Amino acid sequence: MEPRFFTTSILPVREWLLLRHGSFKRLPLRVRVGYFHHPQLGHTLIDTGYCNADALRRLPQDPLLAAYRLFLRPSTLSNDPLGAGLSLLDLRKQDIETIIITHFHADHIGGLRDLPGAQLLCARQAWNAYRNNSATKNAMSGVFAGLMPDDIENRLHFFEDFHTVPAPGGLGTGWDIAADGSVLAIDLPGHLDGHVGLCFPGTDAPLLYATDAQWLIRAIIEDRLPGFPAGLVCHDRPAMQSSAEKVRAFFEQGGDIMLCHDPEGHRLDMDNGVKDSS
Repeated sequence: MEPRFFTTSILPVREWLLLRHGSFKRLPLRVRVGYFHHPQLGHTLIDTGYCNADALRRLPQDPLLAAYRLFLRPSTLSNDPLGAGLSLLDLRKQDIETIIITHFHADHIGGLRDLPGAQLLCARQAWNAYRNNSATKNAMSGVFAGLMPDDIENRLHFFEDFHTVPAPGGLGTGWDIAADGSVLAIDLPGHLDGHVGLCFPGTDAPLLYATDAQWLIRAIIEDRLPGFPAGLVCHDRPAMQSSAEKVRAFFEQGGDIMLCHDPEGHRLDMDNGVKDSS
């Protein structure tokens, strides 16, 4: 089983912010959403990307979320980026049965309210952190109550309740969320509480979608993790360093890696037409 990915939004960011000793050119960071189909989970999304401006206006008013979007200025690629991406797969939003939430940042859960019929899988650690933090602390971490569906607690299932099995490439163990070893949730701490990647051991080379373990693959494989100010936005910098080392070791053992935001196209991207606009 192989996932596919499509890009919902672009964030222009200077390379030097994301890559130690990087250049001043702007990189068009992607905001990817993943998809796969599995007999147990059905039509499954990996995160949802941002919501667009029209959807944002339909959300409960949240000045902190509005300020966040004003600061980052993500450029959604259509009026309905999630629907447009699903159309590449001949699917509609109502076809989605499962959403894997890698973490609760706004660029990963912005479309949850558009998918009311899907079960939601996430780390209990991520959910508990959201519930225990104040609205201001969550917002300072890029997490917003207005993006959460009203019935989210009735639809949540937690990775920690699944069996753990060995993962390839030195990743340790993963939660066997499809109950057959075909897709494993891998703990990759540091970026945010409960942040995970997804490993697909059965692809030609085992694939690790390391989500936001870093923004650029080069930063991982060349050991050029950014310092200030990028380090300010990670939840736990030493843990993020350890996660990057784990991802690098997986790559060095022959694994294939992807990140949510890396601007370079990958063979599993369905929309490789997104170009570097430096």
